[in-house]
Amino acid sequence: MKPFPLEKVLDVRRHARQERRHALAAAMADEQQLVDLKTQRERQKQQLLDELASLSQEEALNVEAAARRRYFVGQIDIQIMVIDQQIDEARQIVEQARSALITADQDVKALEKLREQHLAEQVYAENRRNEIVLTEQWQSANWNW
Repeated sequence: MKPFPLEKVLDVRRHARQERRHALAAAMADEQQLVDLKTQRERQKQQLLDELASLSQEEALNVEAAARRRYFVGQIDIQIMVIDQQIDEARQIVEQARSALITADQDVKALEKLREQHLAEQVYAENRRNEIVLTEQWQSANWNW
């Protein structure tokens, strides 16, 4: 049987597909880290707001402590906005990586289908050769001179 002529191309495409999978996994991990960071900042903000609320309930209001907490809440709000932008960018990168993986997978499947067709043709040709040999053997055995 003849080997599949595009076997090396198929190997390269499989390798490219595997790299695309790794790139997608890395992009998704980056996105998740940003989401976790945003959650952490939101918890910090809520903790500062709770502290601010408890400070305002005291009889003697510590203005300096309240002002510091307000300042840090504002800083955390800015950080959350920046993280939101980074999350949007990360999601775009994930979608691009997902699209690249889909394309790479389609490339591999197309070559695998060609390989299956090649194999089927090889099996058919081999079976056909065997039929011809058997037919010739039968005819030579049954030929009356």
